[in-house]
Amino acid sequence: MITSDSVNGVVRRGRLGRTARFAARWRGKRDGARGVPRIVLPEPSGEQRSKTPPPIEPPAPELLITPYVMEVRTGVRRTTEQMRSALIGREHALLSKLRAESVRVVTQYDVREDPRPAALARYGHWVGQWRTSVDRCRSHAHAVVDQANQRLACYWDAVRETHPQLSRLPRRPPGDWLPGRVELDRSWYQPDVWLLADDDSTRTATSRALHILERQNTDRVDGRTA
Repeated sequence: MITSDSVNGVVRRGRLGRTARFAARWRGKRDGARGVPRIVLPEPSGEQRSKTPPPIEPPAPELLITPYVMEVRTGVRRTTEQMRSALIGREHALLSKLRAESVRVVTQYDVREDPRPAALARYGHWVGQWRTSVDRCRSHAHAVVDQANQRLACYWDAVRETHPQLSRLPRRPPGDWLPGRVELDRSWYQPDVWLLADDDSTRTATSRALHILERQNTDRVDGRTA
């Protein structure tokens, strides 16, 4: 269960502190003054100089991956991977139970062809517990990502104040232009993938049991809406 206290805690962790903002801006000003990233924007032609110059298009984001951006992205990847490993460690008993029950579900439904809805409902309850645990952990991982993107926003805002080329770009709100933006790995939105990835010996049974469970849930919904 996700309480209001846990939600507030996630919000607090996602907020960037004054020291972190200062450090990101200091690094951005230093990099900008040194001409990092090394980029040259096109100069307007002679005809364009006599008129209102067109807006300068920013370089492609992949050209703007500085050491600081890599540092932030690597830190997020390391932290979120540690969070994932800690989650799997905390839920080891549940995962073991799920994998053992997956074999029983497949045996009952595919081998013996003797469906046991009550047993499948119990299995579905455990799957729901696992998905809820991942959802809760994902909210904390999102806080890490949000904080990292705030650091990048402060960094790039400062880079553009001192960089001889990027300072020519039109001003935008901090965060609107964010090369190297951090995103959570897609597997965070597919918690069942982690059930399959960490135990090859039961991968087939777990995948099949999840399919059986999903099919029954779909049939139940279709039966109610028919």
